[in-house]
Amino acid sequence: MQLPEQAVRALDVVRRDGRGVRYEIKKACEQERWRLKVCYRTSADGGEVQVGLLWSDDREGLEALKRTLEEERG
Repeated sequence: MQLPEQAVRALDVVRRDGRGVRYEIKKACEQERWRLKVCYRTSADGGEVQVGLLWSDDREGLEALKRTLEEERG
């Protein structure tokens, strides 16, 4: 499973400028769809920003992609 190009570009900006970057997978209300999102702050005292990266029916695939993204972050 891969991120769409638009999500890759957004993630590059988040990784460059964001603080406290982390990833979450959440289930869509009353659906069997899952969303991978990146959460971050823009400054040490800023509020959290959340950006959806990918929707999928394949939770296991999203979990694997999340692990990959976390490993890339180092």
